[in-house]
Amino acid sequence: MKKCALPLFLMLFACGDPAEQQTEVQADQSGEEGVVLFQQVTDSILAVQSVKYDFQVEGYAVMGDTIQLSSEGTAILSRNTVLEDSFIRLEYEAAESDTVRSGIIVADGEMAAHLDGLQSMYTFGMVEDDGASLVLRNYAPQAAVVREFLFPAEPFGAELNAYGYSLGEQEEVDGVLCDVVTVDMSPYISTWWISAETRLPMGNRIEVLGPDGSDMDFTVTLSNVDAEYIPAPEDFQIEVPEGAEEQQLFGSISAGMDAPLWTLETPEGDVVSLEDLRGRVVVMDFWATWCGPCRQVMPVLQELHEAHGEELVVLGINVWEQQDPASFMAENGFTYPIVVQGDQVAEDYIVEGIPAIYVIAPDGTVAYHAVGADPANEEALREVVGTLLSQQGN
Repeated sequence: MKKCALPLFLMLFACGDPAEQQTEVQADQSGEEGVVLFQQVTDSILAVQSVKYDFQVEGYAVMGDTIQLSSEGTAILSRNTVLEDSFIRLEYEAAESDTVRSGIIVADGEMAAHLDGLQSMYTFGMVEDDGASLVLRNYAPQAAVVREFLFPAEPFGAELNAYGYSLGEQEEVDGVLCDVVTVDMSPYISTWWISAETRLPMGNRIEVLGPDGSDMDFTVTLSNVDAEYIPAPEDFQIEVPEGAEEQQLFGSISAGMDAPLWTLETPEGDVVSLEDLRGRVVVMDFWATWCGPCRQVMPVLQELHEAHGEELVVLGINVWEQQDPASFMAENGFTYPIVVQGDQVAEDYIVEGIPAIYVIAPDGTVAYHAVGADPANEEALREVVGTLLSQQGN
């Protein structure tokens, strides 16, 4: 299934033109109050090393058909030095339209695993071998992982740089009085319920709006939040039942591997091949016009394109597309080159969610890979590019 990798609580799918998607969120005095609120939440959540909570996810996504999704269960999260190495446990029951399933998902910083009770399937893999996708992919029930508890720094960096805020009346969530703030995170709108006492999140609603209405609307609600929980080693282990089918993940094209070669065309019909770019640093972004998080990454790519000129190749590889990517680029002021019809290349690179960034070193090997619109990914991308370019100049 083609997925759009969204940050925070976000799950799956986004579509529509960003200019048509914006919901008006006032940025008057609520803007200053919103910044203060998220600064307080940042301080509170960074003080939590481990947390246990019950969750409920309800919502739908529209991409052709309307898909109703829901899940409930219990989560245990423990922060590590980077998001991908976090300790995570999810016990869940989930429903997708008419299908109901249950299972357990765990990660211990090195290995990740998923026991799907419906299919009696045990899937596992090293975190560095894309095992992290088992727990951090943007889909039910994994969307119940409140990643803000796991970020080692700036868990609400996106909110603190949002377009606008609107503070509503206080509401109760699981008997906890909460401040309610709606944030313009265009191309989506995010509403947070923040405990007035602990300043920890109790809920989040995400709306991605398309030209004809809401294309995604999900609410994640937390209850029985224990911010002093001390996890045991067995919390992040799964006892595999006898007879379960096992499948190992070998993941994405990881750093140090030879980058698969490809040849594609630009919208104008010019041929571009990765082999012809050998000797240069290449940043490849797998993206689509309907993907909201892709739009969040694109200004960073434009910044790199403008800052480094000819010494760096920034290239958008358009995938899973039904619209006009060239028009989208022009309308939004992005000038770095793109190539189209990259579905097979995405398959060769084992791309399961977008945006997916690959940095290719001058020797043709993969130097960096990341998925999603995570501020930490953006900083890492700049650092990797800067290092490669400086090495190339020596």
